[in-house]
Amino acid sequence: HINSYRVAVNRISFQWFLAETKTYPHQWFFTVACAYAALMVPMAMLARYDYGPVTLAVPSGHAFEMLFGFILALIAGYLLGPMFRWRVVLLIFFWLLARIAGLFTETSELALIGNAVFVFLLEQNLLPKLWVAKKWRNSMLVPLLGLICAMAIAIAVVDQFDLYVLQRYLLRESVQLFALLMLFMGGRMLAPAVAGEFYRQGKVLEARVQPNIEAALIVTIAGAFLCTPIALSVSGILLILSGLLAGIRLFRWQLWHCMARPDLICLGVGYGWLAFGLILLGWVKLNGDEYYFVTAIHALTVGALGTLAANVMIRVSLLHVKQYPSHMRQIVTITTFMTIAAILRITADISIYRELWLTIAAAAWGISFSMTLLVILKCLSKKRSTASGGKQNPQIID
Repeated sequence: HINSYRVAVNRISFQWFLAETKTYPHQWFFTVACAYAALMVPMAMLARYDYGPVTLAVPSGHAFEMLFGFILALIAGYLLGPMFRWRVVLLIFFWLLARIAGLFTETSELALIGNAVFVFLLEQNLLPKLWVAKKWRNSMLVPLLGLICAMAIAIAVVDQFDLYVLQRYLLRESVQLFALLMLFMGGRMLAPAVAGEFYRQGKVLEARVQPNIEAALIVTIAGAFLCTPIALSVSGILLILSGLLAGIRLFRWQLWHCMARPDLICLGVGYGWLAFGLILLGWVKLNGDEYYFVTAIHALTVGALGTLAANVMIRVSLLHVKQYPSHMRQIVTITTFMTIAAILRITADISIYRELWLTIAAAAWGISFSMTLLVILKCLSKKRSTASGGKQNPQIID
């Protein structure tokens, strides 16, 4: 009987895996990415005191997991459309393999394999869909995402040869690529949402995507990335210019008319961090101030990335189950905790209470993503209930 039971379980599992059933990658990737984000930063803080994985105690290890672990999972969940279940499972498997193996120095080769296979599968499933774009600003996503994926492999390979200087350089410069991606995707999400709110108020938003500013942002950040090894000061000037352009773009969306929409205000806060972070990073590069380089980067990674990531995951998850992000009360609390984390992480580098601020910042980050994870899990539960025949509740998940 036991053998028959095992055969039945294996057959059902195999059939479930190979079933020609499509699923939504964001349901999988947002869940694991959010859980990983909630745990990773506190674990990195514990590792500083020898209570966590040694690899996260090293700044380069922490940075790699943030940029090419967490963000790539977020990209996969947001940009990949409905896919066959087995493809999503493979992507998740190799992503998890890379994350778990990357926590231990003894399994660094296995982490390299996991990262390489995950990135290859991500490119294979994602980039062909983006080639259909006709406008050059839209088609820019293909080389940008391709370069980000190439950087992930390059940094993982460099790590195997202990080339710390090169690894640090690649990690730092890759932040600009993610900033450009956030500027592009954040603008494409905010502009129509704000325009829709204006329409409901009987107004018209003239400045929507703002293609000229968007094109200038692409050119300035690409120029800053290319100029870094040959003219650091020019790269700094271009980053400051891109931050000012992002600020002008945000101002022209007139979010003060959307105070009844906390979801849009919170997205605007993330975009504001993006503009501020670019100006700060450009200023540091222009002055060649090595000490505050990491401070500027955290304005982008904690302030902009953390805020936008939490808001995007909640927004997509709610809309998928036909809920209304406009009535989401927790989003303000989540964004507040992330703002506290960003401010404390930045000020820690100029404070005599550095370790205390870092600890509180890590706790605030963890709380923010833990709350985000609860919203995502409620959305998944709602989706399963609806799929099993339950009635769809049009009210917000609270």
